[in-house]
Amino acid sequence: MGPFRWQQAEGRRHAYNVEKTATPHPGIAFNTLCGVEVTPREQDFVELSGWWHDPTCWVCDREWRVRSGFPAQDIPPLPENA
Repeated sequence: MGPFRWQQAEGRRHAYNVEKTATPHPGIAFNTLCGVEVTPREQDFVELSGWWHDPTCWVCDREWRVRSGFPAQDIPPLPENA
């Protein structure tokens, strides 16, 4: 699975590096793969079988793929509004 995980915060589903960031908690800011510092709220945490409601941060998605060594054809370009 690698050192990356997803967490909803501030309206997006962001990725973070577990080797550099403590497990996110409500009200505590953390740095994401896209370089933004976000602060999740209580409602940003879902149960194990829950659904993510916020859209994916495509910059985090791309960074995850690049840092994980995905083949170039599996790393899509960023959308214009990313």
